[in-house]
Amino acid sequence: MRAGTTRRLATTLIGTGLVLGLVACDDPPTSVTTNVGYGCEILSNHWLVPDSTGTLDSDYTVTAPQAVKPDADFEVKVVPEPYFVSGTPTSSGTVTETSQLKWRVAIPAGTSLNSHEISDWADVGSGTPTSSAAAGYVEVVVPGPIPTDTTATLPTLTLDLKVTGSLGATVEQKIHGSSYSAYGFSVRSKVTGTLVGTLNPTLNCFPDPSPTLHQTLVSDDVKAPVITVTAPAKDATYARNSAVTADFSCDDGDGVGVASCVGTVTNGSAIDTSTAGTKTFTVTATDNEGKVRTASVTYTVSP
Repeated sequence: MRAGTTRRLATTLIGTGLVLGLVACDDPPTSVTTNVGYGCEILSNHWLVPDSTGTLDSDYTVTAPQAVKPDADFEVKVVPEPYFVSGTPTSSGTVTETSQLKWRVAIPAGTSLNSHEISDWADVGSGTPTSSAAAGYVEVVVPGPIPTDTTATLPTLTLDLKVTGSLGATVEQKIHGSSYSAYGFSVRSKVTGTLVGTLNPTLNCFPDPSPTLHQTLVSDDVKAPVITVTAPAKDATYARNSAVTADFSCDDGDGVGVASCVGTVTNGSAIDTSTAGTKTFTVTATDNEGKVRTASVTYTVSP
């Protein structure tokens, strides 16, 4: 498994990975990466082998609108990262393939589901992936089988949602699941070379705890402040040790107002020209509802 890109199960039988991503219509969307820990039951599916428990964890990068208007429709994209399970032999046996991989994304409170679809999968075995809606979530099923030591691209799930929450409400995106039976992730593996022959254990996992992956405010103001950077000028070249002062501003127009406008240095202070090379100057604006915009310009300091 690649560090930081896979789920890690506290057993030598199996490891998996997902990354969930959300994309929506309002300006500007933001991306947040959150680590989700799972509690899992491991069903041996063999009368001689006792069931057990374990843990997994996975990073999810969620991209979503910072704000949407009441009754608005918006799109959510969930993009899992590449899925990989090692086939390295262990003392407990060798995982040769996985199948019936299922992952569930919650339909957030304060929204209703208009539609859903999946796309863009590759190397997931002979079975065709499907998606279906249930009460409170959408489930993606990848039948497989996916051979071990294969990097598979799991389907991208696209949700079209409608805001049903009231003005001022917060839509919180989460992974579905609250128990082994109400899981958020499930997979079956084929393990050969065990003391009792071939096993086909099933993992059922739920987020424990279940963090909020992204928050979207229901607001009449769906725009973050606009940033203007006058100095340093974009793609400008300055002499080494020249005196150049930062000049930037943040404006929220008819919105809720600017709460902060922060640059790499404070407005009117000297920017860095002490060493030669390409440099980046960044300004971050936050409004009074917490919506954020960031703007960066690059400039060059000559030798």
